Amino acid sequence: MLPPVNLFKKMNCFLPLTLLYLCSSIASQARSDTVCERLLNSYESLCSTEDNTASLGTITHPGSSCKDIKRRDAYSQNGLYFLQDLEGNVFRTYCDMSTAGGGWSLVASVHENNMKGRCTAGDRWSSEQGYSTTRLHGDGFWENRATHGQASSASSDDFKNSGYYAMNASDIMVWQVPNDTPMNDFESSALLKYHTNNGFLSTYGGNLASLFSVHYNLRAKQYRQTSDNGPAIPITWDRGSNEELLRYYEANVRGEVLPGFVQFRVINHEFGAFAFCPGVKIKSGYANVEHPCIGSTSFAGALEYCGDFAAWDYGRGWSQSTVLIESVVMIFYR
Repeated sequence: MLPPVNLFKKMNCFLPLTLLYLCSSIASQARSDTVCERLLNSYESLCSTEDNTASLGTITHPGSSCKDIKRRDAYSQNGLYFLQDLEGNVFRTYCDMSTAGGGWSLVASVHENNMKGRCTAGDRWSSEQGYSTTRLHGDGFWENRATHGQASSASSDDFKNSGYYAMNASDIMVWQVPNDTPMNDFESSALLKYHTNNGFLSTYGGNLASLFSVHYNLRAKQYRQTSDNGPAIPITWDRGSNEELLRYYEANVRGEVLPGFVQFRVINHEFGAFAFCPGVKIKSGYANVEHPCIGSTSFAGALEYCGDFAAWDYGRGWSQSTVLIESVVMIFYR
């Protein structure tokens, strides 16, 4: 009787056929798996010594990315892994190993803790310092090297690891997951899932920190509406659709967006810069971007436009569904 196949998968190397036959024969004659298990344990120790991919993604052998781990172990599952970024920082994050081939590294989540507490404590992706004409940059969280939170609680608080600014990626994936979802349910509970697949990040330095800090700064009162908006990248839906996304918006918002994209650094009528529009791009000539987009600069024209989710709850035909307001935006790299 041979041991379960998943023992071999976890070892990430294959037992020689001679050892397999020997193990099977001994176990059969002895009517016990004890001898076989001892042989397997001995071989696992030897195999791990000769090829450290057996433990890739652990604290002692971090992967360079979730994609790296998936490439070396096709059987790797969704969950927490240790990664080491390009600067040598080792951190633990969530890997999605199943969507669109897997290998997606969670690097950030944007969580609105208080829609009424605009640009106060908890609005890390905009400003925790209040609405201020002297802080045109806000807190700069989209551009800087600050980190916050843990991957396992990414649906309950803002999250950002060093991979956000020190990994080299080509594409992003976005999940919109209900607040306080347990980590093991991130994937199954996501309302919407979509990813880019044209390698656009390579053009902007390989990560979003470079895109914003080098190419598309987030500053209020420095850019023109529409003409200074950043790139809009087509997406592929993994869960949801253009039509389903639009159903989460009230009528006025639906009239000003085109679903099936993600867009970066968009400017509103009051010349405030908003970092990211999940699932949509803004139609040419329109600038009420505070309703579908997230991550405003501190001074965005009025207090009601300030905050991580800014004017998502504006009302009067301009709001998003409570379901989305009470969900976190998770961002993955691959």
